Amino acid sequence: MGSRTYIALLGAAAIVILLQSWSLSSHVHHLNKPERPAPVAAAPPPRPPPAEAPRPAAAAADNSNLFASLRSDDAAAAPRSPPRSPPPPPAPPAEAPVPRADAPLFRANAPRDEAETCATGVVALTYASHRGKDERFCRSVESAVRNGVDLRVLGWGVKWEGLSQKLAAALAAVDALPADCVVLFTDAYDVLFAASGARMRRDFLALDQPLVFAGECGCWPQVQRDRGKTCRDLYPKSPTPYRYLNSGAWMGRAGVAARFLRRLVDTAGAEGAAFHKLNDQELAAELYFSGEFGPELGLDHYARLFQCMHGVRDTTLVPDCDPWPDLKERDGTLTNTRTESVPAVYHFNGGGKRHHLKVEAMMWWKTCSEAQSPEARAAVEATTLRFHESTVAFADVCPRHLADYAPKSTKPCGDALLRGLVA
Repeated sequence: MGSRTYIALLGAAAIVILLQSWSLSSHVHHLNKPERPAPVAAAPPPRPPPAEAPRPAAAAADNSNLFASLRSDDAAAAPRSPPRSPPPPPAPPAEAPVPRADAPLFRANAPRDEAETCATGVVALTYASHRGKDERFCRSVESAVRNGVDLRVLGWGVKWEGLSQKLAAALAAVDALPADCVVLFTDAYDVLFAASGARMRRDFLALDQPLVFAGECGCWPQVQRDRGKTCRDLYPKSPTPYRYLNSGAWMGRAGVAARFLRRLVDTAGAEGAAFHKLNDQELAAELYFSGEFGPELGLDHYARLFQCMHGVRDTTLVPDCDPWPDLKERDGTLTNTRTESVPAVYHFNGGGKRHHLKVEAMMWWKTCSEAQSPEARAAVEATTLRFHESTVAFADVCPRHLADYAPKSTKPCGDALLRGLVA
């Protein structure tokens, strides 16, 4: 091939390359040039969307697609929930009940009309010639005042000569009452009242016996006389360890009680040194197991009214009889778990005296704050009671009993106690 021919071929190739490059540039320019919009025709009316075939259940349960619930038929048809309103502010804590100024807790009492007491409660009697060497008499009277018990103290200021005085004074007081009046008699120096007169009346009527003495573990004083033979053989059997009569607490219709007391006086003889030295519990016990009064006379074997606190470990009489371990606090009240009862009167006879202050410490007026307030203490001190033939304020008999009363509890007394005594 000659040089001319070679040069001609190179020139032709160059021309071809230039033509291709120009064609490509024109095509790119045409693509980037904006197209003129076509005239818009009127849109036809929208057609309803075709019914969608139901999706398989597996698809609804598929969590791999974050927006599956938004595309579901139910979500499309459900109305949008309104925005949530802010939550209401929390309710303020419940306030403790406001004590009423006229609540029994803060009201001084006075001896009530005898007819009213006989109709709604019990006439409560005790015998004390003096207040004693310690505060136990005042503790007993305070417990009566706290529970609204209309207590009458017999023999106040009378020289003490013997147990016969208690018997004679009780007979005179009961004899003066209507025959159907419910009367309560207790010892004075080792007793605590734990219920109102109204509650005691209901519990007494439920026993359905005209005269009821406290039942206790000890057979005193017969156990000293014949090594317990009388206690084992003559006393009626009992469903509980409280088999034996205790004369330090009894309740009954005044008419039946007067007949019983008169029978004791007649048995002992009304005058002389022998009468003053008589043991009222011994006489009452022998009259009980003699059966003379039959169904009119019974014992509180289940401690529904009276809880005697003396314990006995003599297995020949009552095996393992100790009331203290049976007492448990339930819902603010002291319950005898052996008999499932809530005693109304506690008698700390014999060895039970060591439990006196422990039991008192569990009473409601010792365990709630309002009962320990100055207002409540002032009401107790201003309360008047019958002492022998006079009406005397509690503060005049026990002037220092509440003076140094140190509040020991911050627990509220509760609405029932603030607005009226628990019956």
